[in-house]
Amino acid sequence: MAYLTLTAAIDHGRITVSEPDKLPVTGKALLTVLDAPEHKPDWDKVMGLLGAMENKVDGLTVEREARAEWDERERKQWDHR
Repeated sequence: MAYLTLTAAIDHGRITVSEPDKLPVTGKALLTVLDAPEHKPDWDKVMGLLGAMENKVDGLTVEREARAEWDERERKQWDHR
């Protein structure tokens, strides 16, 4: 089954698709509503969170650090023999 994404408008609870000829005669759909005009973000809160977000490193850096720890542990084990 292929997925189809179309632009639609909502007016008083009715959904109007911009290209209705692309829709199948029957089927099921999931609706994701974007741009709720009555909901405005609190920009002070958003800007405050931007500085507090955790800075994550990429997976390759994490892997290299873990391997370096293992290599060091193994080196110490062999030095004590």
